[in-house]
Amino acid sequence: MRALSRALRLTDAEFKLACRLAGHAAELDGTLPQLIGPNAQRLLSRLTDVPIAVFDAAWTLLEHNDLWAALHGETRRRAGRETNLVWRTSHNDPGRVRHPAPQDHRASLVADLRDVASRYPADHQLAAMISDLRRSNTDFARLWNGSAVAHHASERKTIDHPQVGAIELDCDVLSLHGANLRIIVFTAAPDSEAADKLRLLTVIGHQDMTSPTQTPSPPAHAKDRDLGTA
Repeated sequence: MRALSRALRLTDAEFKLACRLAGHAAELDGTLPQLIGPNAQRLLSRLTDVPIAVFDAAWTLLEHNDLWAALHGETRRRAGRETNLVWRTSHNDPGRVRHPAPQDHRASLVADLRDVASRYPADHQLAAMISDLRRSNTDFARLWNGSAVAHHASERKTIDHPQVGAIELDCDVLSLHGANLRIIVFTAAPDSEAADKLRLLTVIGHQDMTSPTQTPSPPAHAKDRDLGTA
């Protein structure tokens, strides 16, 4: 029901009404909000010249614009936990992103997730993911059991793109008031090489700009032989 509500772009109030009409409970307290309202949808549709994506409080990717996909690679093929940044980072899958301090980045994500988990104790999917990570990943377990309190915030990152090369961008994490969603935006300094590369990505999108392998032409005598047997 929550996935359907995201597809229909329902607000929390509209989601609760739809649940009541369908005869389902619509209790959201204690579970992670994942409903993207009209304001976030407008940001995604209008900010076409910057890579932008919406995540829930636990760092699960909910939606993104086309330039985000062009920068990071097509992400819609991922599903379930593979769309969660903490899960991917804990499995050494940063994608195309190169962090200036990977261990600090990982520690801040785990500390941030611990805070989120304390605010959403009834979210069983979140609790199950954390339990599996603590059991299977010693580094995650060590960070989770630590006493550090931190929140993942903005920093400069490098994206290794297969067609346009390395792009150094500023990554800002914004909070959507009243929805408890995170918006991540990548931007480049004006008139910089990174800005030029982002503009190029708006043009090429998902196209593969590598040169196709050409099949060499057969020698002339082979052509004659083929023609003779036709």
